[in-house]
Amino acid sequence: MTTGYLILARAVHFGACLLFFGIFAFDRFVAASVFENGKSEAAHYWKSCLRFFSLILLPVMFVSGAAWFVLVAMAMSGQPPRLETLQTVWLQTQFGTVWQIRMAVWAVAMAAVILIQSTKSGNPFPDKFIWFQFLCGGLLLGSLAWAGHGREDSRWHLTADVLHLLGAGVWPAGLLPFAMVLRRLRSTSETTIGPFVRRFSSLSLGTVLLMAATGLVNTWFLAGSFSNLVGQSYGRWLLLKIALFCIATAIGAINLLRLRPRLSVEDPRSPAAQAAGARLQTNVQAELLLGAAVVMIVAVLGVLPP
Repeated sequence: MTTGYLILARAVHFGACLLFFGIFAFDRFVAASVFENGKSEAAHYWKSCLRFFSLILLPVMFVSGAAWFVLVAMAMSGQPPRLETLQTVWLQTQFGTVWQIRMAVWAVAMAAVILIQSTKSGNPFPDKFIWFQFLCGGLLLGSLAWAGHGREDSRWHLTADVLHLLGAGVWPAGLLPFAMVLRRLRSTSETTIGPFVRRFSSLSLGTVLLMAATGLVNTWFLAGSFSNLVGQSYGRWLLLKIALFCIATAIGAINLLRLRPRLSVEDPRSPAAQAAGARLQTNVQAELLLGAAVVMIVAVLGVLPP
C-alpha cells in the first residue's frame, strides 16, 4: 500500500515540477516573442493562464513533495511516520539534504509569487519575475535527479538525468500551455497562429533530440544490456516508457512536417487552415496523454531497482 502511495506522490510531484518549469519556459521562448505587443486576445488569455498556474502549482508541489518525503522515511524505517524518524531522514541522509535545498528554493519561489500577486493587482508579470521563476523552476525540476537513480553512478549519468528532466519540462510539459493557447488562437482566427506553431515546433524539435540523446545515456547506465531491458521489471517498464516516447515523437513529426506548413501558408480563416488546426489540436491532446503516461511510468521506475 505504501508503495502505491509513493508512486502517486512521485507522479504528482514530477508533474507539478514539470509544468511549473514548462509554463515559464513556454512564456520565455514562445509566447514572449509571438505575443510581443501583448495586445491580442490570446496574449491576455495566456497571461491569465500564467498567473493561474504560478499560483496553483507551487502548493501542489509542496503537498506532494511532503508526502513523498514522509513515505520515503516510512520505507527507510519500516515504521509509521514519527517525528524522530523524519528528523533523522531530514538531517542525516542525502535524500533529506536534497529536500532541504529544494524546500529553500520552493520557499523563495512561493515568496516571489506572493509578493508579485500583492503588488501587481492583476497586471502582467514583469520579465524579471518570469525569468526568476524560470530559474527556480529549473532548480526544482533538475534537482529531482538527486532524488532518483541518477545520483548513484557517474557525473555523466547525473548530468544526463538533469538535462533529460529539463528537456521534459519543455516537451512534453510545454504541450499543455501550447494546447490551451492554440485553442484560443483557433477560436479567434488570429494571424499569429502560424508563427506561434512554428516557434513551438522548432523548440520542441531541439528538445526531443536532447531527450533522445540523454535518454540513451540514462538507459546505458541503468540497464547496461538489452537482456536486462527484457529480463527485469525495471527494464520492461523502461521499454514501455521508450515506446510511448517514440509514439509521441511520431505524432510530433506529423505536426511538424504536415500540419505546420499548412498553418504557415494558409489564411487562418480558410477551411484548410481550420482543418489543419483541428487536427493539430487532436494530435497535441494525444501527445499530452502519452506524456502523462510517461510521468506515471517514471514514478514507477523510481521505486524499482535498476
